[in-house]
Amino acid sequence: MDWWKPAAKLKVGDYVFDRNGSPVQIKLIQQYRVEDCYRVMFDDYLTLSGDGKLGFPMEDIKYRKRLCSYKGHFKFRRPLKHIVIDDLTKLPLKNNRDRSVYSVPTTQPLQFPYQDLPVPPFVFGYWFFNRTPTQKLTVETEKQEEIVQRFKDYGYQVTLGSKKPYNRREFTVKPSIESQLVPNIPSVVPYNYLLANTEQRIELLSGIIMAKRAQYNQKTDRFGITAKNLNTITRIQSLVESLGCRTVVEHEKNNSNYSISFRSRHPLVSNQASPPVKVHHARRYVSKISKLPAQLCVHVETTSEDSTILVGEGFIPCR
Repeated sequence: MDWWKPAAKLKVGDYVFDRNGSPVQIKLIQQYRVEDCYRVMFDDYLTLSGDGKLGFPMEDIKYRKRLCSYKGHFKFRRPLKHIVIDDLTKLPLKNNRDRSVYSVPTTQPLQFPYQDLPVPPFVFGYWFFNRTPTQKLTVETEKQEEIVQRFKDYGYQVTLGSKKPYNRREFTVKPSIESQLVPNIPSVVPYNYLLANTEQRIELLSGIIMAKRAQYNQKTDRFGITAKNLNTITRIQSLVESLGCRTVVEHEKNNSNYSISFRSRHPLVSNQASPPVKVHHARRYVSKISKLPAQLCVHVETTSEDSTILVGEGFIPCR
């Protein structure tokens, strides 16, 4: 895996992902200059640029109503419509009730292979966001039994230490996490964890969420993570989006923090109130289409049935 690569640097034989999260191979790629280009903006401010033939697998209001009526109890077979930008520019993006008409579903979880990792994903995620210079970890008192058992299930010996403010308690584990990661103790989440299979990535995200207090709000059913390192937040965004969940990233200028929030139907915490997945995890609404100057565009065809590929921070499907 090359992780991120600009479209202009792709070549025949490279692997990308289709809208179902499956790896597919590029069989044709062409670069060409186009006079009429556009930028499509979604409601979370992510954008994609291309010529008028760039299209997306789209939902409309009727599709979403039908999906809602099925409520996940019946097999939903209605196909998505492929709509290109040339057609979108001629259609209203809002209805008479100011509701967005067109939306693009998030991807299915990306199908990466299983990774042989030095530390179990849940343990690494918990350690990464909870570690201290003394190699001690902390846990909320009410979650102490659950977390300690999780570590024991992975083969660690757990020793409880002193109580801390805010109903927390220290603990240490043997072998230490650091001893399993030397000589390269990471300062950001390593790529081999981000490229692990779906179950491993869910475990990693669960460990990150449970490592600190108040990172899940049961009333709003939203997760939130804050860090001062933008690279950390960017990698967590890639992790969450690769699981088919839509994220919102913000920069708090007053305290130089970066934060990411999202909803997830994947089981991440024991008190999670998320409903089951009906067809997909989330969607992005088309909010604006702008004209761009002439530019170089890239046409890509793959071995997938619909030739869709995932692009951008949100792994947005297009073709």
